[in-house]
Amino acid sequence: MADNETNEAVMISPSVPSPTNEEAPSLEKTKQFLLHQISVIEKHIKEIELAQSTTSMPVPPNIQAKLYALRKIQLDLVEREVKFHLKAHEMEVQYQAEFAECHDKIARIVNGLDVPELTESNPTPNDAADQPTGVPEFWLTVLKSSFLGHMIQKLDEPVLKQLQDIRVVLVSEPVPGFELLFSFAPNEYFANEVLSKKYFLRCAPNPDAPVMFDGFEIYSCEGCTIDWKDGHNLVEAPGSSFFDFFNPESMTNADYHADHNKAIMECDFQYGYHMKETIIPRAVFLFLKENIKYHYSNYYTWFD
Repeated sequence: MADNETNEAVMISPSVPSPTNEEAPSLEKTKQFLLHQISVIEKHIKEIELAQSTTSMPVPPNIQAKLYALRKIQLDLVEREVKFHLKAHEMEVQYQAEFAECHDKIARIVNGLDVPELTESNPTPNDAADQPTGVPEFWLTVLKSSFLGHMIQKLDEPVLKQLQDIRVVLVSEPVPGFELLFSFAPNEYFANEVLSKKYFLRCAPNPDAPVMFDGFEIYSCEGCTIDWKDGHNLVEAPGSSFFDFFNPESMTNADYHADHNKAIMECDFQYGYHMKETIIPRAVFLFLKENIKYHYSNYYTWFD
């Protein structure tokens, strides 16, 4: 995933001139240095893992008592981190109305409900009759400009051109989570006006591995039923479809190895997280293909 983001970030960034002959040796030297550093880091990680897997030497009783007390404090620190993450999520929920004001303005312009006044420094005609209705294919372009673009097939594009808005709604009760809402204009593919997907989170360390705690973890997600019209069901067509995203149950299989299914769900959640953290709040930048920093994080991880 991280490699995909890096490749896309390069792809949408301004073009960089090819290095001259004078620069080539320097670039090659830098490349060799980085490869060496990566090799050293990987070797060090293996040494640490080996050291942790071996039986440690007996610890004197007086030191054992101190280590027991230190670990108890460490666990207390983890519990306080839990409270911090829960509080931060509550604040994000409370503040989303502020963000909604801006998203409403974007949606009105994108869908042709508002025509902005242009400044005198902009030579573009300020005549509503000279402007297309809204911004055509805005959300299709946004999605294709993100690292989710590979999910979109040619058969998906006609209906995604009817996508009018994508929103995220955060909730803290009855459990923390967020819901993605995709609003569509009337189309010939399905009857739904809105397609949704929910992600459910929990924030608690695994008692058997508290060292792995890193904030919120996903324990479930829930798609929606798409009311496909006759002859237009894209998920039944050969190959994959962007709309498989709304039926996460179809992506796993009882015949698959458990680790394989877990990896699929982790990937799916990273897609949802990317929608929440990058695509929705940075949609205009993505449409303009401005170079943005992708929010790729393991802040949310699949909790097995």
